[in-house]
Amino acid sequence: MDPKVVLKGMLEKAYRVEAGFESEANFKAFLEVMDEEQKKVLFQLMSDSERHKTTLEDIAKNLGFQIEKKVEEFKFSDKRFFNEIYKLETSAKTLYEEMILKFGNLLGKDVERLKELVKDEERHAKLVEKFVDKTLRIV
Repeated sequence: MDPKVVLKGMLEKAYRVEAGFESEANFKAFLEVMDEEQKKVLFQLMSDSERHKTTLEDIAKNLGFQIEKKVEEFKFSDKRFFNEIYKLETSAKTLYEEMILKFGNLLGKDVERLKELVKDEERHAKLVEKFVDKTLRIV
């Protein structure tokens, strides 16, 4: 299979993470939390997620294609929503790292842009980590 086709699929999956899972999870949590520090963290995550979507679209455009913008609704399965957000952030980080490893030659200069996303996701995980196992959702 053409590696560029595989990369396109991976960029689309990354977009789904940013647009659906991360963005929705952060917004739903933002609406539920009462703590101002947590709201500030969630706002930062939402803002960065919007920027990440644009970055992924730009990378696809540089490679000569458009990514399909599927968005799926996120539903929390854990009462401790920061646990799930933490998992999403670390999963996104790993996804970007693997894309760099497997497709660095195709990405060219855009590898640096993905490396920035890796740093952002790592920073997000650290911001969220202190709330893991401590904040319960209202059910």
